[in-house]
Amino acid sequence: MTPDLKTERLVLRTVRSEDVFPIFMCWMRDPDVSRYMWWKASDDINEARNFVRFELENLGNDRWNRWVIVTKDRKEVIGTCLLFWNEEEGHFDISYNLGKKYWGRGYVTEAMKRVMRYGAEALGMKECVTSCAEENKASARVLEKLGFQYVKDIPYECGGGELITTGKLYLWRQG
Repeated sequence: MTPDLKTERLVLRTVRSEDVFPIFMCWMRDPDVSRYMWWKASDDINEARNFVRFELENLGNDRWNRWVIVTKDRKEVIGTCLLFWNEEEGHFDISYNLGKKYWGRGYVTEAMKRVMRYGAEALGMKECVTSCAEENKASARVLEKLGFQYVKDIPYECGGGELITTGKLYLWRQG
């Protein structure tokens, strides 16, 4: 079971059924947020419902750890972060997204530092592999702050397959 985690400014908690509307309003309908993500923004709230349903179904899956990022002070849902075992490729992987109005405040780096610590301490994670679109400079900076090292360029699919671009593959190894 994915535990709640805390940082100085944030609470990372599991998804709840009442998160559908905040998730939809904060980022799922925003094409700027989804621009370099695997999924595509949608004006259909059912997409948020399906996302929440999937996450609720995976709460007991110890290889899938999704957290909703909530501000401590205002209790606002501002994004999500994910640490999962990529069965197909045989390694841990991460993902994160943040509502546009919260960009540039260090929230993702703060949340993901805590997630990476959890992965190393609780899950025995020794290394993690992830990627981001070459154009997504902000995400690349987050990965570098987390200690990931660039490995190579790879094909990268965004927006539900509408954009194929160059991705940057990164590797993190426990110090």
